[in-house]
Amino acid sequence: MQQAIIRVAAAATLALAVLSNAQAQAATVPPAAQPHGYMVVTYDIKDQAAFQKYMDAAGSLAGKYNGKVIVFNMKTQAVEGKSRFIIGIAEFPSLAEAERFYYSPEYTEARKFRAAATGGTSTVILTEGLPQQ
Repeated sequence: MQQAIIRVAAAATLALAVLSNAQAQAATVPPAAQPHGYMVVTYDIKDQAAFQKYMDAAGSLAGKYNGKVIVFNMKTQAVEGKSRFIIGIAEFPSLAEAERFYYSPEYTEARKFRAAATGGTSTVILTEGLPQQ
């Protein structure tokens, strides 16, 4: 009986050691990083004054939603297809953060100025990027 108790105790100790080692190894392996979220916009400016209102209203908002503008170019060059005058790309930690920015009350208000400035030429895409390594 005493040997059976010793064997059970030894098996339990071994199982705990294996489990503890597995948990320690799992803690050192980084989890798969979440893909970043992006807002990609292209448009033509039809009204410069309205566009300036858009820039004033929206220019600093991305940072408030953990994002940053990584591309803003007013001199795009199409090598295939038709290009708009402007392309912009804002990067966010996740697609959910990009959506939170786009649908925020502040950006919803700023979008009105962009719509007025672009005369309906805007294309806005919210998308996920590749998983981060």
